Amino acid sequence: NDSFLQTLVEQMSGNDDAVLGRRRYDAFLSLVYALLDGGTGSAAEGGKYEDRVRSLLGHGGYELATMDKLISHILKNIQSMANDDTMWSLVQLFRRHLDAGGFKPEAFRQEAAYLSDGEQMYAFQLCPVHKDGGDKSVLYMEYLGVIAGSEEEDGSLSDPAVEPLNKRQKR
Repeated sequence: NDSFLQTLVEQMSGNDDAVLGRRRYDAFLSLVYALLDGGTGSAAEGGKYEDRVRSLLGHGGYELATMDKLISHILKNIQSMANDDTMWSLVQLFRRHLDAGGFKPEAFRQEAAYLSDGEQMYAFQLCPVHKDGGDKSVLYMEYLGVIAGSEEEDGSLSDPAVEPLNKRQKR
């Protein structure tokens, strides 16, 4: 209950600390949802999000005041993924294997290696957790690196390297 801190934090009516904390939390969440909708916090608004967080939470909320930048970077990466042809080819591969009734890991891996064309790959697995009667899930992520087809991996290519036909012949 520092008097200096109270001048920096927006005053809300009420005497119950739990109710006031809940109001501040709800106000903060509404700011985050506004960021996700593309509203508050854009460069054109000159840091409106940061100012609002500081007025709600004081200087102690400085970690949350930079969340607008994090959300901005996440949204840019999601947009990049949404416009990536390789990613959509891999999504279609996943759906095709899912519709077929199951996964054959080696076949899936070979097709993914062909479609990824030397790009870095990650594996994601969403696992349900049935603990205490709840329906929570855990997302596992694994970096796979560049996956290659089994022929390239073994180093046993059946055909030796063939020069392209359009290469000039030596005379």
